[in-house]
Amino acid sequence: MPFGGDMNHRTNLLPILMYHAIWSAADGALPETSSIEHAVEARDFRAQLDAIVNGGYHTIRLGDLERPANGPKPLLITFDDGHESDLLIAAPELARRTLHAVFFVIWSHLGRPGYLSRDQVLALRSQGFEIGSHGLTHTSLTRMSPAEASNEVLESKRRLEDLLQEPIAGLALPFGHYNDSVLHAAWAAGYRRVMTSDFKVANREHRIMPRMGPMAYHTLKDFNWMLEATPAAAIRHRKIEALGGRLRRFVNLGEALLMRAQNSAPTKN
Repeated sequence: MPFGGDMNHRTNLLPILMYHAIWSAADGALPETSSIEHAVEARDFRAQLDAIVNGGYHTIRLGDLERPANGPKPLLITFDDGHESDLLIAAPELARRTLHAVFFVIWSHLGRPGYLSRDQVLALRSQGFEIGSHGLTHTSLTRMSPAEASNEVLESKRRLEDLLQEPIAGLALPFGHYNDSVLHAAWAAGYRRVMTSDFKVANREHRIMPRMGPMAYHTLKDFNWMLEATPAAAIRHRKIEALGGRLRRFVNLGEALLMRAQNSAPTKN
């Protein structure tokens, strides 16, 4: 491959981070709306944002993807589900470092305990952050009929656009599940970009964009690796993560069975 072509290809590579809830140990318990693995502690989150700044990365907007790459080390930060911590913890920390993010919210969850309200979504937008759709009800789109999936992505987009009075360009797929029918529904609804949960490095020219999700158990070294990962290395890491996830579930099952056996054992007088 010619040198210039290789450079152009590398310029199009884009790491996309996928967060869920952020929680503060100082406040006590984990948010009930998030799984333990997906909730990143606030201290770790701050360290990760500092690593982004110190690494010379610049965060971009969805609209920037419509234009040629401009500047070194682009990065897209996203949040799924619309947890209340998006506004209470994440947004202030991002703003303090002049970092941008896109918040993908579940329309039917707005106003529920632990989730953003409609007014809080408007507050995020007024602070300069972008809002995207994470579906109408956060149901796996691949388990629906084509008509139901189309309604999920179209109606969530329509309602958010009515709330914000602006176009909604991005869709984050619930659970990361998709197939050709789901993608057809997304393009027909008018989305410009679709975010998956595939652990890969994205290409800014592609409309289907994989993301890498920092988890509660990731170290700062793990996080820095995500920022710098090559496409091939990300695929290998994904396989290792999947194996690690199975091992963690096996250990948790073993602990649960042991506890059950201990609780059911007859007591000695």
